[in-house]
Amino acid sequence: MGESAPAGPVMPSIEALIQQGLRDLAGSARGVVYDVPFAQRPRRISGSAVYLRETPSWRGFAAARREVDTGDLVILLALRRLDDEERYIAMDWGTQFANCFLLVEPSNRTCDLTDAASEASRALRAAAARSMDAFEPADGDGGPGTRATPLGECLRACFGTWVYWSAPPPGGRVREVPLALTGPNDTLAGRLIHEMGERFPQESFDRALEYVNYWEMELMGGPIPRARSVFRTRLGLPVLRDPYLADHAVRRLVNEGRTRISAPPPRRHPIYGPGNPVPEEISDEEFARYVMI
Repeated sequence: MGESAPAGPVMPSIEALIQQGLRDLAGSARGVVYDVPFAQRPRRISGSAVYLRETPSWRGFAAARREVDTGDLVILLALRRLDDEERYIAMDWGTQFANCFLLVEPSNRTCDLTDAASEASRALRAAAARSMDAFEPADGDGGPGTRATPLGECLRACFGTWVYWSAPPPGGRVREVPLALTGPNDTLAGRLIHEMGERFPQESFDRALEYVNYWEMELMGGPIPRARSVFRTRLGLPVLRDPYLADHAVRRLVNEGRTRISAPPPRRHPIYGPGNPVPEEISDEEFARYVMI
């Protein structure tokens, strides 16, 4: 028998190509898709602040979300628009680091990609079918992948709107931020980083930690990085795109004499605080080893 020719790359199915398209659109290795249909959406059980009326689709999503609930930023890509209660449940219910999930929904309120019969779903499948010959599987490694195909163009037209809270619920209001994706080089991750920088400058972390230091002093003890957990766990606080933003807020409190820190164990000195600000030559890395007292 003669030698057979080496097999070429296996082309994905339309469904697999759409999944690849969602990953390429996100532009991040850390993401989870909220694919719960409207009819299977979770709801609170009346009179209970703990229990949900769950569905199989919700449980599947919650299991996938649990895998990436580690304290790093995660894109939570909803395939349809959610009401405020469902938004809160999708991000906060049962999560450890709720404020690390960046909820992105379709731009159009009528878009529902969980409904295979919807106009948006039919258009997406048609775009994926036209993209089968244009997509090279190898493109997924560092290249634009599906973003340069009709599928990528269709997904950019569908998404997205970033949803966050202006302050911790129940007092905070939902904010919706359009994410303009204009070409194959644009990704949700890239746009989100830009928008977070615009909406959450260092001053917003300073103000939030000042409030925590005054009203919840029990959170302001122990290693400096403990202050980061406040921003990671609580919806409505500034999103911690850089851990040092929280550390800088602690440093400002120390320099203003509002709190104290000591050298890391086993040493207990020097102590910085009222009348003794942190020397400028102490780097961010070194400062993070200090302890709030």
